[in-house]
Amino acid sequence: MRISRMPEYRGGSGSPMVLILVLLAVLIVAGVVLYLLLGSNPVSPAPIEPEPVAAPVVPIAPPPQPVEQPVQETPQTGPEDVPQMGPQPFQPPEVLYGEVLSDGFVDLQIVGGGIVRTFYTFQVDTSTQNIVLFFALYDPSGMAISRSMVVEDYSPSELIDNAQLTVYYPDAPATVIRFDKEAGTVQSSQFYTTQPHGPGLFSSQMRIALIKQNLPLVNSDGAIAAAMQLDPTGVADLSGYQVTIQDPATTQSGLDEVQAIIDQLESRRPRS
Repeated sequence: MRISRMPEYRGGSGSPMVLILVLLAVLIVAGVVLYLLLGSNPVSPAPIEPEPVAAPVVPIAPPPQPVEQPVQETPQTGPEDVPQMGPQPFQPPEVLYGEVLSDGFVDLQIVGGGIVRTFYTFQVDTSTQNIVLFFALYDPSGMAISRSMVVEDYSPSELIDNAQLTVYYPDAPATVIRFDKEAGTVQSSQFYTTQPHGPGLFSSQMRIALIKQNLPLVNSDGAIAAAMQLDPTGVADLSGYQVTIQDPATTQSGLDEVQAIIDQLESRRPRS
């Protein structure tokens, strides 16, 4: 049998093709290394990126500053310059009979018990030149007068012969009681103003017929007489009564009690 073999090249151990492939591989590996080291693009200056546009800044309002209130200086008040805060108690009433001789406040011990703050005034009646004494007793609050007394033709050296007492009520007309020593009478009266509400139901003739002015009422012995004025329709302006008691002893007893109050007032009021 004849065995053939590949021809051998002298001085070398491989084929030229193998050498070419090895050379190509080396070139490829070298290119890959250069690529990794230098990058895929040729070296060039890095591009300048534009700066981002800043968002518009919304102005924030500063917190409100506390308003400083101006410090009000409290005026220094003296003992005679006290600020008045609302209604004050024990204000003297507006009473005028003529020229004021003396007035002021005094504390009186009343028969019913207790001390009552009282305003008094002595005045000269310009028409008669007689002295008029007025004094008023206040209620416990000092905001209203509960009783008042008027004495005409007053003289400190003589006993009184007349006195007029007025009793005040919160929700009713005042009652007036007059003591007259010369007539020997005690007269009491209470009148109020009529204020009808809504339209009238009667004709004017009927309404006038229902009015009773000065309606006289007398007891059996004539010692007590009453004059009534009745107006159920509101045509007149006044309704009420007036009762006169003819009793000199009762009149004198009333004047004596009023005189005792006046003597106490005279002893306690300050003298100029």
